[in-house]
Amino acid sequence: MYVTAVKRASLIALLSFSLTSNSYAQQGETAAKANPTVPEAVTITVVPGARQTFQGFGTSLGNWGGEYQKLQPVERMALSRLLWHDLKFKILRLWFNTDQYAPERGGHNLQQFRKNYVDSRIIADAKQQGATTLLLAPDGLPPYMKEKRADGGLQLKESEVANYADLLADFIQRLKDETGVLLDVTGVQNEPNDNERFTPQQIVEVVKYLRTALDARGLNTVKIIAPEHASADAVLYDSVDKLKADNAAWQVLSGVASHSYNMAATNEIAQRVAGTSKAYWMTEASDNGPEEPGDAVRATSLASRFLNDMNHRVTHWIHFLGFEVPDPKDNATRIMSFTPNPLHPTLFQKYFYYQQLSNTFDVGAVFRQSQSSLEGDMIYTYGKKPRLTVAAARNPDGSWGIGLSNFTAPQFSDATKTGKWEIDQGGYAAHTFKVTVRIEELAKLDRMMWQRHRSSATAQNANVGTVIMHNGEVTVEVSPLELLTLRSQPVAQ
Repeated sequence: MYVTAVKRASLIALLSFSLTSNSYAQQGETAAKANPTVPEAVTITVVPGARQTFQGFGTSLGNWGGEYQKLQPVERMALSRLLWHDLKFKILRLWFNTDQYAPERGGHNLQQFRKNYVDSRIIADAKQQGATTLLLAPDGLPPYMKEKRADGGLQLKESEVANYADLLADFIQRLKDETGVLLDVTGVQNEPNDNERFTPQQIVEVVKYLRTALDARGLNTVKIIAPEHASADAVLYDSVDKLKADNAAWQVLSGVASHSYNMAATNEIAQRVAGTSKAYWMTEASDNGPEEPGDAVRATSLASRFLNDMNHRVTHWIHFLGFEVPDPKDNATRIMSFTPNPLHPTLFQKYFYYQQLSNTFDVGAVFRQSQSSLEGDMIYTYGKKPRLTVAAARNPDGSWGIGLSNFTAPQFSDATKTGKWEIDQGGYAAHTFKVTVRIEELAKLDRMMWQRHRSSATAQNANVGTVIMHNGEVTVEVSPLELLTLRSQPVAQ
């Protein structure tokens, strides 16, 4: 019954775009011919030299309505297998509502967190299917710890900084003592530049207090990352600069963190991480709003952000929500949705793009820097997005992986098909590119076989045959809204 449901979901995803796929391809060809200012040929240079080591994909789960525990054990394992095993995801991000845990000073209540993640067996099932790392996502503030800002918003009281750190440490200890669940990593606050705000200096102080509080409880294996801002922008740079300027905070910080929405990782944040031995966690990426199966625009956007972030020293990459019950107004946050009784999963197109990327870049892949003759560093940030984003890495088995994402489409140049935001902040008009990738480290190899896969409006991680690289150069064609990946045979170092 489960296999039938998955096949049905995949068929729906395929059929939903079957009527538009030819139109996309035709419009892409027409746009390329009609727009001679955009070169058809692009060269990607993969600069020699190892950069960051990729530690894996991940996602968060909410289970806020408790639907997961309504599934039969065999259904739970089937759903978890789709996410953790079949996508090779490794990191589970767990939402911790601090005001729910301690609504009154001294009152600590694990009930809701246990119901969502422990008693429901979400954590246990995820680990059984391949998850290895538990990351805590603290969110919100108890009412007694926050105050109004001058602009009417809310912020952490200066007098509560140490108390807040102690609250986090207390929760992590109680969770371990009462359930046996030991977290591997914790954040400080989800998007502290947004709702309940923390100043950059408060983040510095919380990191130091939290490390002391964790160590005092014997939790010295729990790592700390910060600040998890919503965007890679000046606010993030300022927070990271203040963390680096405080030697005590920087020493105990395991990694910096931010999110990839409209403004993904940039050169500015990559330069701050380079040479520091700190990890760079991208702890949340998705879109918002409605989504139906087969949406290649949203899928390609996420693929482009991932490849962008790999070019800018990100080590861990986490999608917002893995699976939740459907929400027609906000399915874009999910990789897949499901309904219980009986289980019926729906796979959104991003599922297949993620599967393709995780099959191309293994945990332990060491990325290089890629430069484009078309758009230089290919930075996915405010304003129009790169037409083509490419990243390359060497896997632990000696194979190489290359990912190419073409984020161009007809609607990005047609105001009748989309809104002003998508015109200003989306991609460019549809264009097919002939791309030559040059990897200098492979220049001495006369002949090298690469396996190709593609996802698009009409394809879902499809095997499209092999291509030969000669002396470190390979040329492929990438169509609008297409993710093309190549993985080589293992080669000696």
